[in-house]
Order: sequence, then structure tokens, then C-alpha cells
Amino acid sequence: MTSEAYQEAMSIMNLDVEAKRAQALSSLIKQKRLTVESYNKRVRKKSFKMTDLVWKVRLPIGHKDHFYGNWTPQWEGPFRVVKVYSGNSYGLQEMNGNMTRTNINGKFIKAYHPTIWEKYAQNIQKSFPEFWENMQE
Repeated sequence: MTSEAYQEAMSIMNLDVEAKRAQALSSLIKQKRLTVESYNKRVRKKSFKMTDLVWKVRLPIGHKDHFYGNWTPQWEGPFRVVKVYSGNSYGLQEMNGNMTRTNINGKFIKAYHPTIWEKYAQNIQKSFPEFWENMQE
């Protein structure tokens, strides 16, 4: 085999290698796109506006109170969103007006919906204000 034939054979092999690399790269890009689409099907974006009521996760996550054990609540609140920062960060205020010390990432809060018992208490408070005053004492 002459050196010219050898160089020609090597260039053909290099073209084959480059073609296989390009095919592998396109396959990786396709797999990545499918993974992103699959992930985005299950993920719901959370965004809150000012004055929205939210629950805040109790930190440290997974901490169990000795008194409650497995029944330790995982969320606390409600809190009011008073400031919306870029990067999915929020400033929260307690219902009594005290600001929380730090901003919190949006993945650690969720929308607040009153429980049936809170709605029941509100109805009693509206219907029987004198009864509610006696209960508070």
C-alpha cells in the first residue's frame, strides 16, 4: 500500500468517525429534548402575586417534634406575600404584621387555602359574634 492510498484510506476512516460522532451528538440532543419534555409535563410553575396567602415549609425539613412525632406539621402559616423578587424569591409577612427575617425561595412555599374548620369558624364568627367573643375569653 502506497502512502497516498494509506492517506486516502485514513481520510475515509476519519470521515466515518466524524459521521458517527455527528450522529451520536444528534442522538444525545434528541434524548435531552425528550427528557426536558417529560420533566415539564409533571412540573407546575408556582408564582405568587403580592397579597397572596401562602404556606411556608417548616425548616429544617423533616424535623419531628418530640411531642407530635409523625404528626408534626410540615407547613406553617398563613403568610402574606409582600415583596416579589427576581429568581423566584419572596418576602413574607405574618398575619399579625411582623415581617419574616429572610426571603424564601418559591419552592418552599405553596398556595394557602383555608381548611373547612377555618371556614366554619368564620361562619360562626359572622353569625354569632357574641358567642365568638365568649369563646375568645
